[in-house]
Amino acid sequence: MSNITVFSPNLVGTGCDGVRGSYARIGWHTITRDTTLSVSSERAGFPGIALKNATTYDRWSPVTLPAWAQWDAGGNVDVDYVGIASHNLGGATVSVQHSQDGTAWTDAIVLTPSKNDALIAWWEQVTARYWRVLIDGNDIYRVGVIYLGKILVMPRSITSGHSPAMLSRNTDILPAKSDTGQFLGRSIIRQGFATTYQWESLPAQWYRDSFDPFVAAAVKYPFFLVANPARWPGESMYAWATKDVKPRYQRQRDWMEVSVPVEAIG
Repeated sequence: MSNITVFSPNLVGTGCDGVRGSYARIGWHTITRDTTLSVSSERAGFPGIALKNATTYDRWSPVTLPAWAQWDAGGNVDVDYVGIASHNLGGATVSVQHSQDGTAWTDAIVLTPSKNDALIAWWEQVTARYWRVLIDGNDIYRVGVIYLGKILVMPRSITSGHSPAMLSRNTDILPAKSDTGQFLGRSIIRQGFATTYQWESLPAQWYRDSFDPFVAAAVKYPFFLVANPARWPGESMYAWATKDVKPRYQRQRDWMEVSVPVEAIG
């Protein structure tokens, strides 16, 4: 798959293959926010602690390569995905690794992104205490956001009529014109994407058990989302909800529908 934005080598039938390959994946749960973080090195003005928050404007940049950011969860945790945003890792080799002792490391997945877009990738669940992202290449790299946790797989495809996020640009433009109305140019103030994700026929109990925890977190934190990994694996987003998410029952008993309006960076 191009750009290796989404990669699932071992999940035949539940990854990018089979019927469920078209179901959205959401990366909202992460261990990186509340566990002990250490980094191999850091440049002045680009501290490792930048990876402890979800903002995109502050970044970690290592001094030497290979470089790593490492998390000690304090005990075993289940992890099956990584999300990376606000980065310039296009052309780098990025390895997600795990360890039981913080010394001997095993690859969970190795990525070679070709672009600097937000990416999400997953693998078969691994249980370990220590996790790290290892970066190698020949550039001065900067990374703003890293999530490691349990991915949420939607039980249904997105409702038809959806506007693809990567094709739904959200641009603030300041036009310039003369006193006589002549066009003098324009300045782009802000760029991004905006859309609404909508699902129907969600089991009511599944919504309460699996989706509502995501909704509660989305009030505070952005999340990673790829809408259709089987067909459009490169269209992954680092997004945030623009208002509260409120489900409603459909006419069929115990089925729910929900809309999630978002803004995002690619």
